[in-house]
Amino acid sequence: MAVGLMLTPFRVARFQLLTAIDLFFEDRDPVSVQGLAGNARELLESLCRLESIEPMTELLVRDNQQPKKNIYKAMNLYRNCFKHLGKTQAERDDDQITLNQFDDTKNEWLLYICVEDYLRLRQHKSPITMQVFQLWFVALHEELLEDPTDFVPRVREIFPGIKAMPRSQQKRMALAALKQAAADPVLLADPRTEPTVLA
Repeated sequence: MAVGLMLTPFRVARFQLLTAIDLFFEDRDPVSVQGLAGNARELLESLCRLESIEPMTELLVRDNQQPKKNIYKAMNLYRNCFKHLGKTQAERDDDQITLNQFDDTKNEWLLYICVEDYLRLRQHKSPITMQVFQLWFVALHEELLEDPTDFVPRVREIFPGIKAMPRSQQKRMALAALKQAAADPVLLADPRTEPTVLA
């Protein structure tokens, strides 16, 4: 980080989210990915609300027809186990059951929520890392798209056959796409593409 760089809640969330995506694509430290993404999600959601922008959690509440507290409990389930130790043996046993259920796929959903809130907050502008993550996620979860006609062919062209690949290969494909995108002068010049480090 540059000396004298002024931190704001937005910049903190952005740093944490970009680091979480980097770690995720590099297939490193899923526990830290969950923690960083969870922190970023809370900040980005609060920033959206301050700007009167509907955050992703509201969409999740509507789509899942669940009380809001259930959605938040699900989003914070693993992160809470990573930072708190139960006071009783029963609580610690319950936490261990939760820890036993954690795997890397839980991170992609949390990262997706973060990126969506970031895009809403920034009027669809984002750094290349977030753009590639969003395409990668959609390639794995095409069923989430309401109108797939225009988007899916592009995603399939960038990530051909990704659903049938082992997890490690899916992530290597993301890293290759990220490298290619970072060298694309048209994408870099697009006004929707933010620099990795904001001035």
